[in-house]
Amino acid sequence: MHQLKLLLHYHKSLLRFNLPFSLLASLTGCMFPQQVFTGMINGFSLSLLTGGFILALYLFEQRHSNQYYFYYNQSLSKIYLIAASYGMNALLVLLLFTLKLYLYAAQTGS
Repeated sequence: MHQLKLLLHYHKSLLRFNLPFSLLASLTGCMFPQQVFTGMINGFSLSLLTGGFILALYLFEQRHSNQYYFYYNQSLSKIYLIAASYGMNALLVLLLFTLKLYLYAAQTGS
């Protein structure tokens, strides 16, 4: 339970960098007027898993690199933290795509 709290703390620290960039990238979905909301979900999801995540890792490394020692002393390696955080982002993207499918089904009426 203690390791899960630490993992969530790390993930929250990464999201602090990742979410603003991903929200900005999701605005590219507004270029498609027929599917504005679903386009924004696609842009946000893609950025959350790729560029936004890499940028968040880089910024966390630059600003809080000493915190990795704290996590390592709690028996959480850097690779485990990164992989688990990426997995949490992937779960979030799966939820967003489920929402997108629901919205698409409601829009088409089937």
